[in-house]
Amino acid sequence: MQRYFISSSQIQESYAFITGQDHHHIKNVMRSRIGDEITIVDESGNGFLAKISEITNHSIKVDLINRLDSNMKQSKITIAQALIKKDRFEWFLEKATELGVYSIIPTLFEYSIIKIDEENENKKIQRYQTIVKEASEQSKRFVVPRIQNVMKLSQLPYEQYDKILICYEGASSDDFIMSLVQELNSSMSILVIIGPEGGISPKELAFLQSKKGVICSLGNRILRSETAGLLVLSIVNSIWEC
Repeated sequence: MQRYFISSSQIQESYAFITGQDHHHIKNVMRSRIGDEITIVDESGNGFLAKISEITNHSIKVDLINRLDSNMKQSKITIAQALIKKDRFEWFLEKATELGVYSIIPTLFEYSIIKIDEENENKKIQRYQTIVKEASEQSKRFVVPRIQNVMKLSQLPYEQYDKILICYEGASSDDFIMSLVQELNSSMSILVIIGPEGGISPKELAFLQSKKGVICSLGNRILRSETAGLLVLSIVNSIWEC
């Protein structure tokens, strides 16, 4: 059953209206008909089973059948992911959303190859938001991950997090991330730092440690930047959701 994220302003007591790209998708892509059922979720994670009752050229009216209960645990994992090549970064956004990431901060490092200017930043963020919204609908999430503005490593809001994990290829195997995660709990707000293709520079590593960041290993293999964060999320899921 298809899921769509809409604004709470579109939801009334017993019905809701769907417009824009979601209207196009339901009407022209899915070719849904009156009587078909879908699920809708607002920005606060309130979900409803709904039945299509009216289709026009500009909107779709759905009647709310019942409220959905979410049994899905939401860990508060924010990934400061280095900006990397477009296709790899967008693939990361999609898969991280499927694996339950809470928030993503596109981050610029000293060794970052990809740069972004202010003129294109808004377009990039809008595209990123579309990707995570569609991935959230596909994976039946109740909350869409937040895509924050592009930041330099020095600009990250470190004080907002209970724990900061630095994924570093030079870390000791004794500092394997699974052991560190087992010492934490799912109510904690955690920031995970993932560097670019060239890695995290010594200067950046010292800076992160000054912010009380903890160096952790992802194992004996050297992972691509877009893979590292997915491994972290998979480990968190295996510990906190089982």
